[in-house]
Amino acid sequence: MKKILYNLVAVMVILSMGILSSCSENNDGFITATEDDFPQILLPWFGEWENGEPAVYKNISRDTEFIDSVTVTPALYTTVEWFIDDEKIHEGKKIQHTFLAGEYVLKIVATTTKGKSTSRIGKLIVRSLDSDPIPGNDIRDRQVVAGQSAKLHGVNMDKVVKIAIGGKEVSTTFVENGNKSYVEYIVPVDLALGTYRMTLTDSDGNVYGGGKIVVSDEAPAAEETLWEGEFNVTWGTPFNYLQTQFKDLVKAGDIVRVYVTGEGQGTMTTGAWNNILTGKGDPERDDIMISGSMVLEFTLTDLSMEMMNEQDGALLVGNGYTITEITKIVKE
Repeated sequence: MKKILYNLVAVMVILSMGILSSCSENNDGFITATEDDFPQILLPWFGEWENGEPAVYKNISRDTEFIDSVTVTPALYTTVEWFIDDEKIHEGKKIQHTFLAGEYVLKIVATTTKGKSTSRIGKLIVRSLDSDPIPGNDIRDRQVVAGQSAKLHGVNMDKVVKIAIGGKEVSTTFVENGNKSYVEYIVPVDLALGTYRMTLTDSDGNVYGGGKIVVSDEAPAAEETLWEGEFNVTWGTPFNYLQTQFKDLVKAGDIVRVYVTGEGQGTMTTGAWNNILTGKGDPERDDIMISGSMVLEFTLTDLSMEMMNEQDGALLVGNGYTITEITKIVKE
């Protein structure tokens, strides 16, 4: 009897696998679902959000087409829409699209004929080619004022002859300055306040992604450079070039900005390796996770100044990242 039951179960499993395989091959989802059912996106899978940010869904080169498809249920009663940065770019279960280099938020929305909908959100990263003009992410370049002069630093910027913001194009002038070369331009006068995608054009008319830029009613606060160079931070080699001078270079209320790149963790501490803002040491020091090019900001307090005087100055500690510049913004 047990053997008969076992055989029956085995047959049922095999049959169910065949049915599921057939549905999968036809990419029809559950075609037996009705239009009253709630929609589901069966494929593709999206990662879990972290720290309020969607996970990276795909990372491709800008010379590679973005080709993808969606499996939904109820398949016969569901429409699929594709959005980039909340702008609809396509409708249909399959997509083939080319993107300029940049980081985008991809959203897939599935809606039934009864108006019920569900969605998936992930980051789409499109990488530049090494030969492309590649602008940096310096926040001083990414906040501009309409009608005023602005700079955009980066790699291969000598190729850029025009910049477009919000579809409004202006000419650029290249300024050679070693590894800090840049293009200078006048921000279009009639731009409303807000965040825009920027494009770069070379002399042959090729267009490249330039990332996002904020048009504001005020320029970024002026920064004073305290140190500039390249320093690789490891657990055994904290940045200590300004250790004893820091307390004389800054005051309570100043904002210290540390420009870094790499994959690691770190923060600003006293000479005793205690957090410069809280005074807490490891494991409660709250190191900042570093990924790519970032700007670490520390608004100094009276406690910060007191600790620098009592705990042998200030350091930048951690592992796996490179410091390229340290500046301060003086709060009036």
